[in-house]
Amino acid sequence: MSVLKGDIVRTNSGETGEVTDVWGLASTFLRLKKEDGKTKPIFESDVIEIIKRPKSPSRGRR
Repeated sequence: MSVLKGDIVRTNSGETGEVTDVWGLASTFLRLKKEDGKTKPIFESDVIEIIKRPKSPSRGRR
C-alpha cells in the first residue's frame, strides 16, 4: 500500500488522521495529524486503511 500526503488514514491502533508529511528510504515514515490537532510520526506499515484520498486535479483537454 502506498500512502500519499493528504490521505486520510486509519492506523492499527485505531487512530485516524491526515498524512501531512512522507519521508524515508528503507522505511517510510509518515506524520499523522490527528483529529485533536496534534501530530504523530508513524511507520507506513502501521496504516491499515486509506479512508479517503484527495482527487488529483484534472488536467482537462489539451
